[in-house]
Amino acid sequence: MSKTVISREGWNAIPPAKPFTPRSRTVGIVLHHSGVRYAQPGPAQVKSFERHHMRTRGWRGIAYNWLVDADGVIYEGRGHNVVSGATRGWNSRTESICYTGWGSGEVPERALESIAWLVSNIQTNHDNKLWVKGHRDFAATSCPGTTLYHWVQSGMPLKQDSQPEIDWPGIRAYINALGELVAKNPLSRWKRSRGQAVRLVQRHLNSLGYESGPVDGIFGRMTAGAVKEFQFVAQLKANGIVDKATWNRMFL
Repeated sequence: MSKTVISREGWNAIPPAKPFTPRSRTVGIVLHHSGVRYAQPGPAQVKSFERHHMRTRGWRGIAYNWLVDADGVIYEGRGHNVVSGATRGWNSRTESICYTGWGSGEVPERALESIAWLVSNIQTNHDNKLWVKGHRDFAATSCPGTTLYHWVQSGMPLKQDSQPEIDWPGIRAYINALGELVAKNPLSRWKRSRGQAVRLVQRHLNSLGYESGPVDGIFGRMTAGAVKEFQFVAQLKANGIVDKATWNRMFL
């Protein structure tokens, strides 16, 4: 699934007031929205955010690493592995994505597809170990809006009709590859496991009726409890650890 990504040069970004700072460590991805109810898609809206951040706020550049408009077009903000200015207290450890529209209303499927694609792309650069959260998880704010926040917590599902051809062999290969990693390094709460394998486990457990909490890629107390319940029913050792046997019973 190809996506249109507009570089900083492509939308004529203003050079930063000070050079952007490289980020040495990344632990997660934070989703934002603009808070603008009737934002129009296109680079003009992105330029408007940039002017506000630089001229009004006095920041060195646009705050976000990436922006996605209602048409699903992706814009490079500060870019990959750069300290952002969007999530106070977490800018040096997270990559930020901003939906340029209003995240509490109806968000177009093409925008959701692009956000999901962008998250996957960022995950690939970090071995699928990043959690994904909304801005409100870190501050007293409604950002990224009710619709987007619930979508993230549900594991960022996309409509089936937006994916007419399902690559089942590819999906199976992906699950098997993650399973090999889990066999070598089981997932558990005490290890503070996180990443794409944890997200897959959480989504699957929730779909089966086990309450593992939000699909955020963080192996916390609720996830461990749901794993134990699954293991008990599956007649496995109920220790809350996703090892090779538990993974295989879930997915193979």
